[in-house]
Amino acid sequence: MSNVEVRRNRVRLACLALVAAAVALIAPAAAQAEDTVWICKPGQADDLCAGTIDGVSNPAPGQAAEPLPYKRPADAPVDCFYLYPTQSEQATPNANLDKDPPIRRVVVQQARMFSSVCDVYAPMYHQVTYNGNQGSYNQDVETAYQSAKAGFEDYLKNYNDGRGFIMIGHSQGAAHTARLIDDMVDKDPDLRKRFVGAIAPGANISVPIGQPVGGLFDNVPACTEVGEFGCVTAYSTFNDVPGPTAPFSRLDFGYWIYPEARPDSSKYEAMCVNPALIDGGDGTLLPLVNLDYLLDVPSGPEGDAPWLSQPDYYKVECKSQDGAHWLNLTKTDLPGDSRPDIGALVASGSNYHVPEVNLAEGNLLTIAQKQADAYLDVRSQIDKLQGKLDRSKKKKAKLKKKVAKLKDRLDDAGHRKAKALKRKIKRTRKKAKGQKVKIASLRERISELESKLL
Repeated sequence: MSNVEVRRNRVRLACLALVAAAVALIAPAAAQAEDTVWICKPGQADDLCAGTIDGVSNPAPGQAAEPLPYKRPADAPVDCFYLYPTQSEQATPNANLDKDPPIRRVVVQQARMFSSVCDVYAPMYHQVTYNGNQGSYNQDVETAYQSAKAGFEDYLKNYNDGRGFIMIGHSQGAAHTARLIDDMVDKDPDLRKRFVGAIAPGANISVPIGQPVGGLFDNVPACTEVGEFGCVTAYSTFNDVPGPTAPFSRLDFGYWIYPEARPDSSKYEAMCVNPALIDGGDGTLLPLVNLDYLLDVPSGPEGDAPWLSQPDYYKVECKSQDGAHWLNLTKTDLPGDSRPDIGALVASGSNYHVPEVNLAEGNLLTIAQKQADAYLDVRSQIDKLQGKLDRSKKKKAKLKKKVAKLKDRLDDAGHRKAKALKRKIKRTRKKAKGQKVKIASLRERISELESKLL
């Protein structure tokens, strides 16, 4: 064997060794897929969304305080899938799945009350921490998204069971929610038929200026009507015009952690849906907060901290100016109103990003309930029509069999019996034709209703 051949064989062996080593490294990684860690899941012993939803109102001057009206249904008819905002203070770029106090605090504040509408599923995910890079799309963001996606896929595969679902997220959680909609829901008609809606404040979701759909999503629109389902409620809250470097409400600057390039801000804007109108209201927010959790996790039992609503304190409207599209917040300034400015306690100057979910929590609960009711009404109509369709198809099949039997008898019948059998065949065929027409009509009505789910 020549020296050249020896060297070639050594190279081949070295390459084979490298391939074997690579396979050995990749195979365990593929086998070690993480189990989902749920911070909220119905029936779980430490379900953080199972604590109290009781509380009282802190009413406007001259009005009496009242118990909050929220009750958990015995059997919630739809689900909610929730992704929490950036909360992790861990030193690494991406968080582990520990249920740290800051995450527990925000899950209680934002997600627990939705258990009055739906069964809440909230996975822990490897979110980008305060020490990670959320300045733009990058590997830290992709790691977080893939973790959130794994939780959503687990939910769909093992817990959804064909039920309608509402997707909820805030800030980083809202951005991952928006991307899940874009990647999985928007492109899948079967999933869209189960998609009741989404609540995703603080995500800079793009839409064509003045239009509800056609930006980040091709099919899923911004909500524009009370009770509309299959749509998204998203906004970013400020109490003044956002500046040119505002992190939210703008597409030319600030928060953009999607793989897609930033859209042209001369043609697109950040989605703004007013939750205080889409809920059927007049633009007045219904703040709903757990004061024990507002700034920290309480030292007592987590499930017992009461809730407080503060109606008639804020008004909001969507505004556009200088490239920003935001939910503008003002105080009602009622005479003699000495109630605390809850939002200002945690806002950052004019930017009300941090409290924007809880300042509208009561409105968002109403939106979710109205969406669920409208969705379930359509599903109920479809189910009833489907039952009628199934019965008509069975009747048609029986009539066709009857015609076949009558024709068999006709072959052996005498003249007199033949006339009677022919009349029976004619009547039976007419009935079968009637069922055929009815089936076509039922299918058309079902198709019209199913189009509302898309």
